[in-house]
Amino acid sequence: MYNEYDEEELNHIKEVELMILNDFVEICDKNDIEYYLIFGTQIGAIRHQGFIPWDDDIDIMMFREDYEKFLKVMEENPSEKYTIFDSRYNNEYCFQFGRMSLNGTYWAEYWDKHVSFKLGIHIDLFILDNLPDNKFKRWLFIQRCYVLTRLYPISVFKFDNYSKIFNLILNITHKLFRTFGFGPKYFQKRLYNVFTKYNSNSGEYVTDLTLVERPTFKRTDYKPPKKALFEGYEMNIPNNDDNTLIPIYGDYMQLPPEEERFNHVLNEIDFGKY
Repeated sequence: MYNEYDEEELNHIKEVELMILNDFVEICDKNDIEYYLIFGTQIGAIRHQGFIPWDDDIDIMMFREDYEKFLKVMEENPSEKYTIFDSRYNNEYCFQFGRMSLNGTYWAEYWDKHVSFKLGIHIDLFILDNLPDNKFKRWLFIQRCYVLTRLYPISVFKFDNYSKIFNLILNITHKLFRTFGFGPKYFQKRLYNVFTKYNSNSGEYVTDLTLVERPTFKRTDYKPPKKALFEGYEMNIPNNDDNTLIPIYGDYMQLPPEEERFNHVLNEIDFGKY
């Protein structure tokens, strides 16, 4: 059974996520850490001055150096309220972006039963890494990272949510990976090393290497951040809305047709005391 939430539950999710976002921004502001609302959250800030009405998550983008600084701050100041998810902390967490998860809550996506940890209601922390200056090398590097990010989950999960044939292929691959030493630990180390390969360079081009669309951005598309209202609070968004949104969404100021207005499909959600 999948959870389908009504308007009251959706609004409750938004309230809790906004609390997490405000706590996150307070940490960043205190520690001189730069962040940006991105994806649907950025569109929401521009188009609705808050959440897109049907949206149920919050997306943040950070340059690698700021993300690592944020992790260090959280490591040095352990929080009873939040857990930070990153594959370096738990290689079963096979996503190449972080999550700031609210303890005492539960957010169960399709993969939940295949891992030993429980994810709470959270905000997503995406990461911008440097790219090669050469156009062909840049394209090749992005493709390589894209393939590796798709292989990592196969080393962690057993699949039952696709067609029988596709599930069989994925599960045989999963078994082969485990048999020949290509388990979660292998992919975790490999991916982190590959993603950060060019971060010692101060090149012009960056991207989030997990994106399906695989767009390339310039640093100046993000820096310096500008302010936008989100649910009554001033938040950072990228400097250039068109260059950061059009490659992914096209005309982001137009509302999509109703059949294209998606949110998460959850097995379960628990708000705990919140």
